[in-house]
Amino acid sequence: MPDPTLKRAENSVYYVHWTVGRRSKRESTRQTEFSKAQIYFTEWLKTFGAEPEAAAASLTVADLWPVYRKQHVETKTVIADQLDSVWRRLSVHFGPLTLARLDQNVFDSYEHKRLTGRIGRPAVSGSVRRELAILMACLNWCAHGRRKLIAKTDVPDVELPKASAPRDRWLKLPEMQRLLNSAQALRTGSRLSRGERFLWLALETAARKTAICELTWDRVDFETGVIHYAVPGRRITKKRRTSPPISSALLPVLKRAYAERRSDYVLDTTNDPYSLVTRIAEHAGVADVSPHVLRHTAATQMARRGVPIAHIADLLGNTIAMTEMVYRHHCPDATRKAVEMISGGLLEAAE
Repeated sequence: MPDPTLKRAENSVYYVHWTVGRRSKRESTRQTEFSKAQIYFTEWLKTFGAEPEAAAASLTVADLWPVYRKQHVETKTVIADQLDSVWRRLSVHFGPLTLARLDQNVFDSYEHKRLTGRIGRPAVSGSVRRELAILMACLNWCAHGRRKLIAKTDVPDVELPKASAPRDRWLKLPEMQRLLNSAQALRTGSRLSRGERFLWLALETAARKTAICELTWDRVDFETGVIHYAVPGRRITKKRRTSPPISSALLPVLKRAYAERRSDYVLDTTNDPYSLVTRIAEHAGVADVSPHVLRHTAATQMARRGVPIAHIADLLGNTIAMTEMVYRHHCPDATRKAVEMISGGLLEAAE
């Protein structure tokens, strides 16, 4: 018997089609939206269309992802757009595969294609690991969620790529200035460029790129000198958005940008600034620069200048433990008095 299929009718409603003997049958999902019809279809397969083993065998990764996105990502997270970009890469390799075909060789093949740039831009092992972890989260949710769309045994037992060693790339002051100078040189007019505005905000507030891109002028409080990155009414996640004070260096830049504003957004649009930052860095001759490097630079510079770890953590929106683990080695003054007490200055060097 041919596997049941989901088809869209002329009235835009999706129907489940299957065959019993030589007789064709169909059942309406009463849904015109594909993701909702997919939910109905997967439930139908489990309950009416086939034994659980047969249902799982007919499902592909592309069948499961929209259900996971609709039922979990959109309701439980605020990073749906970011996961969509990850899915665009995953879908090229995993989308048409059934669960039975997911094994270590398939995962290793994806890693190789991502590292060599055959899927997307060449990536590092850590990035591939995060992408595959997102895929595994989807499969595990489908197996353990309320709906239990697949059996636990359908989730492949695979080893993900090893996590990359943490990078400690940060910019020194001359490099920071070269970036700002290049951003100015790349202007197409007299108005502050989008790249300049992003660089200043990233370097002077240590905010994440998404928070900066989504910042609107009504949350820049010139009266109290504070920027409120948190979006009112939005659910707070682990990536907490903070309210940093406006530094004396940033203030005139923001005032000028406000006078030149063309939209409610400080950066005009919410488009990802990654390619913009890399273009400025290439023009400046500064290697290995990304939006995250700018945030890491701001935190590192604070640590090097003796700002307490607790204050850095508060500004970053991270825990003190995480901040201390990443930036403690940039705070030599914190242990300088301790090492001075090892000998108390009583030892003498040989002549």
